Amino acid sequence: MVAVNMSDAFHPPLHLYYDGKAQLATGTVSRSIDPSTAKPLADVHTASHSDVDNAINAAGQAFTSWSTTPPIVRSRILLKAVQLLRDRNDEIARTETQDTGKPFSETSTVDVVTGADVLEFFANLVAGGGLNGETIQLREDAWVYTKKEALGVCAGIGAWNYPIQMYATASTAIHD
Repeated sequence: MVAVNMSDAFHPPLHLYYDGKAQLATGTVSRSIDPSTAKPLADVHTASHSDVDNAINAAGQAFTSWSTTPPIVRSRILLKAVQLLRDRNDEIARTETQDTGKPFSETSTVDVVTGADVLEFFANLVAGGGLNGETIQLREDAWVYTKKEALGVCAGIGAWNYPIQMYATASTAIHD
């Protein structure tokens, strides 16, 4: 059995993050409670409709440059996120355990690890040409080609009990 020091500290208020920085939320405040101790963990400020609109607008503006970013650069960004998750695995897992009530043995070996694995899979898919289009010969003098390209901003709603895995999967959304 592994002894895990779960801090009783109340975390600073959690706001929104978009447009490359933390943003003050204007929605309601929800208190996150550690289900194992019934002690408060943090005040989480939820997004109002205008906050969501602002985040979507910021994502739309960022899409212009992101959609033209070379695949190898996108891959490097995802791999940096993978390394951050792996380097901070236990710290993130402790917070996840306090927030969801799941055992540390699960959050530290499944939740954070799977989130990193998903990001790493897509980083390698992008870098390895897995998003290239196809060329199909219809007849001797006619060809059709497909091109896979970023289409625009998407939003995702994730489950409360797998936030890291849901984030990793949604942030790499790829559809044919």
